[in-house]
Amino acid sequence: MISVPLLKRNIRVCLMPFLVIFAVLCLYTTVIVYMYNPELSEMLSGYQQALPEMMAAVGMTGIASDLLEWIQIYLYGFIMLLFPLIFILIMVQKLLMSQIESKTLANLLATPNSRKKIILTQICSMVLWMVLLHVLITAVGVAGCEIMFPGELDTGRYLALNFSTLLLQTAVTGIVFFAACCVSESKAYYLTGAGIPVLFFLFRMISNMGEKLEKLKYATIYSLLPAEEILKENMVFPIQNGVLLGIAAGLFAVGAIRFCRRDISL
Repeated sequence: MISVPLLKRNIRVCLMPFLVIFAVLCLYTTVIVYMYNPELSEMLSGYQQALPEMMAAVGMTGIASDLLEWIQIYLYGFIMLLFPLIFILIMVQKLLMSQIESKTLANLLATPNSRKKIILTQICSMVLWMVLLHVLITAVGVAGCEIMFPGELDTGRYLALNFSTLLLQTAVTGIVFFAACCVSESKAYYLTGAGIPVLFFLFRMISNMGEKLEKLKYATIYSLLPAEEILKENMVFPIQNGVLLGIAAGLFAVGAIRFCRRDISL
């Protein structure tokens, strides 16, 4: 039960930021795949030794033994976490927060559309955008690897890595969505909706630097991305995926309930 006209409007509103983020991720994905070779791996290993804290902070540590490990180290430690986060913040701002603040949503509620129908449409729009982004990036990655290094990519584990990343970003979307359902101004939205996931991201970067700071990994949702488990084919990662799915579903549900009960005046 969703509003098709509202869904179409959501597509128009988010299309440009989506295309920008998708283009950036396409560029990084193809460049990282193109750069794969043993000699460059040794050079980057030298950078890790010369600048250990900086490289660790952005998740670019370890020596790749195959193409998938190379992609995971230099793409999924930082790039595939940061740019989708930027898109999430823009998307929720456009689809929900800006409409609440500008009273556009109040006018929409004056139509025969119920609150439940409107918020379900917004949730579906957000999830569909995230799925589309990760599906297209996955397709670009698989195509690039097959063109430049045919047969060297473990496609099954690459798909598992991208699926887990999708679940992580959907959970982050749930955090931002819930915050938008609880506040009335963009200032409060950026403080909570943007502030919490950005803080989680910074915690991940700091915890990657090791030693006493490593315990911060328990304070960030990004530690639930089972990248290493997938590379090792460890069956623990379905548990982490289930936790991420539960977080996303719970936050969307609670946020929707909060939205349906809050006062949105004309």
